[in-house]
Amino acid sequence: MSHVVGAYVCPRGVFVVECRQRRGGVEVLRNTESFARLESPQEASAQLVRALAQLNLKRARVALVVRGFGAVHHILSLPPAADAVLASVVDREVRRLEPDLAEPRTAWVRLAGQGAFEADQPQVLVGAMSGDVLSAFTQPLETAGHVVEHATLLPAAMHRLAEEFTSPETSTAIIAQLPDGPYLGFTLGGAVRLVIEPPLRPEDPLPDAAALAEELELGIVFVRQQFRGTQVERATLICSADSTSDLESAIGARLDIPLNRIAVQQLGPGAIAAFGAVLDARSPGALALTGKARPVDEGVSPALQLVSGASVAVAGLVGLWALTTAWQSRGNAAELGALRARIEQESRSIAPVQETAEHRKLVRDAVAAIRSVSGDRDALLRGLASVATGVSGPVRIDSIRVEREGDGWTAQIGGTVLGVTSGLAVQALADFYRDLPRRSNISSLTLKQMFYADTTGGLLVHFQISFGLPGRKSD
Repeated sequence: MSHVVGAYVCPRGVFVVECRQRRGGVEVLRNTESFARLESPQEASAQLVRALAQLNLKRARVALVVRGFGAVHHILSLPPAADAVLASVVDREVRRLEPDLAEPRTAWVRLAGQGAFEADQPQVLVGAMSGDVLSAFTQPLETAGHVVEHATLLPAAMHRLAEEFTSPETSTAIIAQLPDGPYLGFTLGGAVRLVIEPPLRPEDPLPDAAALAEELELGIVFVRQQFRGTQVERATLICSADSTSDLESAIGARLDIPLNRIAVQQLGPGAIAAFGAVLDARSPGALALTGKARPVDEGVSPALQLVSGASVAVAGLVGLWALTTAWQSRGNAAELGALRARIEQESRSIAPVQETAEHRKLVRDAVAAIRSVSGDRDALLRGLASVATGVSGPVRIDSIRVEREGDGWTAQIGGTVLGVTSGLAVQALADFYRDLPRRSNISSLTLKQMFYADTTGGLLVHFQISFGLPGRKSD
C-alpha cells in the first residue's frame, strides 16, 4: 500500500501527517508537530527534515503545503477561454500584481461552479512563489533522500478539505485557528470564492474567539454584498478540541448559523492543513507548484498577432465598411454596364446563335453574382451593426478585420477596456463578451488574446475577440 506524507510549513512550525492511501480513501497513520519560529525557507526545510527523521521516515513521498515565506494567492475572475489562453493571462496577472516575486512559479486551478455560481465567467484560484524560495524548500528534502511529489499553498489545501467535509450545495465559512494565525475561507457554489487572513506579526498571540467571530461576521457581510445577497448557511471549524467551546459560544453570540468541527483522528489544526495537502495531491485538478504539471487544453494556440491603432468606435468602423462596400458595388456596376454593352455589340456581329446565347448567359450570371454579393454584405453589415450596439462605457474598439469563410464571414475585433482596477476592467470585458451572442447571430465566439497595461487614471486591458457571422440565406 502506498504511503504519502503531508507537511504544513509556516513561520511558526512544521506539522506532519503520515498517510496510507487505500482504495477510495486515505488513512492517517501518525503525525508530529514541531513548533518553532522559522524566519526563512531554509530554516523551515531543515526543520521539516528533522521532523521526518523523528518519525524514522526515509525516502518519504512528501505533499507540501506552504504559508508565508513570500507565497501569494489570488482568486481571479476571467472571461471564458481555453486553458492555453488563461495560462498566459494568469502568468501576466501574477507578474503585475506581485512584481517583487523573482522568477515566480505559478499554478492555478479552475473553480467549478454550481447553482447561481455556474456562470460563463470562470474563476481561478492562483498560487505563486519565488522560484528560489521553492527550491529552498525542495532541495534539502531531496538531498535527505525524500521526494517532493507535490507542493501547494494553504487555500488549495483548505479548498480540498471543504470538498471532502462540506456539502457543495451549502454556502459554508471555514474558520481555521492555525498555529501561525487564522484562516477564513468562504465556499460558495462548491468552490472557495473568498479568503480572509487577518495579519499577524511573528510576536503576536493568536486572536481570541471573540476576535475570530468578529472577522467571520465581517466576512459574511462582505459575501452578501459582493455575491448578490448570498447567505452563508453554515460555519465549519478547524481548531483544537480545547478551543472549540469558546469559538462556538463567540460565534453563536453574533451569528445564528449552524456550526460543526472537522475532526480527523484527533489531529490538531496544523496537521489537518497537512492532510489537506495530501487531498490536493490526489485531486485531478491539483494546484501544483511542483510535481505533476497541470494539463493544458492544446486546442487553441496562444500565438496571436497584436492589434493596435487609433481608438475608433465600432459604429464608425461599420460605417467605413459600408462606405467601402458601396463604392466597390458602384465600380462593379460600371464594369458590368461596360461588359453588357461590349457583349451585346459583339453578339450582333456574331452569327452563331449558340455563341450569342453563351455571351448573354455570361451577363446574366454577372448580374446575379453582384446581387448575391450585395445581399451577402448587407447581412454582414447588419451583424456588425448589432455588435456595435454592445459597445458602451469603458469598452472601446480599435480595429476590425473581416474575411470570407465558407458561406459566411470570420470577424476579429480588437480593443481596450479601462478600469480603476484590473478586476473591474476584466469584469467589464466579461460582460461585453457574454452579451455578444445575445445581440447578433454569431458563432465560434473566442477570446483570442488579453493583456494588461498600466495607464494614467486606471488599468487598461487589451483584448482580441474572434467570431463567425452568417452570410445571406439562400433564396
